[in-house]
Amino acid sequence: MSYNINEDSSASGHDEPWIQWFCGLKGHEMFCEVERSYIEDGFNLYGLRATVSNFSDCLDLILDRIGPDDSDDSHLTQSACTLYGLIHARYIITAHGLDAMYNKYAAKEFGTCPLVQCSGQPVLPVGLKDEIGNDSVKIFCPKCQCIYHPPSQLRSSRGNPGVDGASFGTTFPHLFLMTFSNLVPDGLTTDSQYVPRVFGFKLHASSRGRGANSSNSRSGARRSGSSYSHIAAWNQAGPAAEGAVASQTTSPKEDGSEDRKMKKQPPPEAAESTSIGGKTKRNGIENNSSGKDKKRSKQR
Repeated sequence: MSYNINEDSSASGHDEPWIQWFCGLKGHEMFCEVERSYIEDGFNLYGLRATVSNFSDCLDLILDRIGPDDSDDSHLTQSACTLYGLIHARYIITAHGLDAMYNKYAAKEFGTCPLVQCSGQPVLPVGLKDEIGNDSVKIFCPKCQCIYHPPSQLRSSRGNPGVDGASFGTTFPHLFLMTFSNLVPDGLTTDSQYVPRVFGFKLHASSRGRGANSSNSRSGARRSGSSYSHIAAWNQAGPAAEGAVASQTTSPKEDGSEDRKMKKQPPPEAAESTSIGGKTKRNGIENNSSGKDKKRSKQR
């Protein structure tokens, strides 16, 4: 993420220290001046050597060990700005750094909350990530507990993504409010929340989904329109239509299936009885009625 130094790069040729020049650039109002003694302490720079190329040259440029005329390379200047941002993120969570940021906070140099209910509450810079190149700096409001884009991004040049959020880190605003607890404002109350109204009446929660419900009802009406037309036709026809419907329901089917069902089936006994050689057998018992009749005729 590049810094906006092109239009003011000529200022580095002046006699002012590099840190003052950097903090005076447009869009860098949130930066504070890091003490030279803090930067010269190698313990405070532990782990930063691998983050930028030409670490030693960038450090010499920040500490004015080499003049601006000796560093015409714009890439070196960009790397020095990135290195100073990472050093700045560590410095502002120290005791001296918190005091320096306190003065800027009291003067509202970080800006104010854009929310109307916060009534101009001063804000603090915050980064969403601690790694460089992920996102630009945001502002945190301690009253509504929300983050916003800072106004300085609106004044940046086209194509410039703004100040890197890693220059402030994710810890600073919350540690600042823990250190200066007297600066913590009261949160927003329920009475201060905005209530939408139409002609002076509050909107019910169900009105938010009314658009979707109405569209579903209209589509349902289109699907069931045919059934409504049949009902309307039946009401207009009256009793005559009712008789016609009754006759249609009771008429036999054309394929003759009703006639086959109406035919009487033979009783179980008739189906089980058989006649073999004049002998009738029903349910397994033989009835030899023809033989008895012959004997009676001989006796006579």
